[in-house]
Amino acid sequence: MTLAFVALAGLRTSLVQTGINRAFTVVGQNLAWLYLGSVLLLVAIGAYLMVSPYGNIKLGDGDPEYGQFSYLAMFFSAGLSAGVVFFGPSESITHFQTVPPLFAETAPQTDAAMIPALAYSLFHYGLSAWGAYLAVGIPVAYYVYNRGAPFRVSTALIPILGRENLDGVVGRTVDTLAVIATLGGIATGLGFIATQLLTGVTYLTGVEFGSVETLLAVVGITTVFTISLLAGVDRGIRRLSDFNLALMMGLLSVTFLLGPTLEILNLGTAAVGTYLSEFFAMSLFTGNGVEGGASWSSYWTVFYWAWYLAWAPFVGLFLARISRGRTIRQVLFTGFVSMSAVSVVWFTVIGGTSMLLQQAGAADIIGAISEYGNGVAGYALFGALPLGAVWSVGFFVLVVTFFATSADSSTLAVAMLTTGGEASPSRVNRLFWGILQGIIASTLVVLGGADALRSSVIITGAPFAFVCVAAFGSFLWRLSSRYGAAVFTQEKAGPQPTERPADDD
Repeated sequence: MTLAFVALAGLRTSLVQTGINRAFTVVGQNLAWLYLGSVLLLVAIGAYLMVSPYGNIKLGDGDPEYGQFSYLAMFFSAGLSAGVVFFGPSESITHFQTVPPLFAETAPQTDAAMIPALAYSLFHYGLSAWGAYLAVGIPVAYYVYNRGAPFRVSTALIPILGRENLDGVVGRTVDTLAVIATLGGIATGLGFIATQLLTGVTYLTGVEFGSVETLLAVVGITTVFTISLLAGVDRGIRRLSDFNLALMMGLLSVTFLLGPTLEILNLGTAAVGTYLSEFFAMSLFTGNGVEGGASWSSYWTVFYWAWYLAWAPFVGLFLARISRGRTIRQVLFTGFVSMSAVSVVWFTVIGGTSMLLQQAGAADIIGAISEYGNGVAGYALFGALPLGAVWSVGFFVLVVTFFATSADSSTLAVAMLTTGGEASPSRVNRLFWGILQGIIASTLVVLGGADALRSSVIITGAPFAFVCVAAFGSFLWRLSSRYGAAVFTQEKAGPQPTERPADDD
């Protein structure tokens, strides 16, 4: 199916472009309720599991396989890296330039506009981002480590399908859709990063890139992450993830110390307050009845939720792969609390500094975006700081390596899916899927750049809104039926970490 899409795009380019653009409007606006409602429901289920006695259940036996720092680094790199690096410097300042319709009464490009602009960035990369990932990751980890099930997305639906039916039509259809969604989601991330690399080079050196150069750049990035992937999780993904998080913290510290520090703190505090107070309004804002609201919601919130849902199969499997030995509460806390905290700090410092420098006249980031696109925002930001050339190079390295870890984890997940749930697929299998992801990303970038990337992920993410809700909801039901209704009797539902009831799946 993937090769058929690539062939069609090459032979009937205009037809595919028209179809993708049409799908963005039809699917993005008409199914906004599906994306927004399902993600909010997933967050609610996950939050309940985290604070309930079910959180004590341990995923497998023994101690955790990875140390806390490496675990956090891989968690973050797999789930948010490509988006955080691309949109961190650009999203807030874009909302600052054109205020989101939900806050339409606020004048754009004013001090007041900075607060809702930053609040929406925190919202898009906060709690909600992890709902879909955990909806797949937690059930799969439980059924694999505690029940001996295979590493497959369909495993998350055991309470609905029955274990004996995982190889049936429905189970294999779910796994096939997971592969397609994963390829679409990771190709979107790869496309954004490739665009960011190319625009950065053009911005810094003046060298222009055409379609051929774009294809070569994506192939180059694909080669980098494939080499890391073939080294395995311990030697490749873990080490790159550790390096990414360290470099990210370094650039974050530089920006915080060399930028308008006190103003960043005040702006961030106000933005977090707005994010928390307007969480439900932003979560359910479809844009209906507001001028330009529906198209804005499709372009931003619906796009993000579709992206996370499309990534849910591979991120969920990867999180399950690295979470043996931890409790359900620990995994949920890492996603909802620790990862959201990292996003809040990153977007507050990076996004807040972008707006503050723009407002002070110390940098023309909006002008750079208008000329080169959103991908250039990070270079314009770091270039405006003291020793800007050094920080710009560091940001360039971060872009490459952060994407490498996302691509590593996604390729590993696809390889696991296409080998019937093997935890360590062959190198040939991983190499094949890694190269194919690069081809898809190249095709989408050439077809229509960022707009084609947004449109494609909205299409591929739709089926997994249903899968994620079914997986998380049935998992909660299974725990309730196995351990007791914790909602009513906490004493019945507090299994010890090592408890392994008889298998009745």
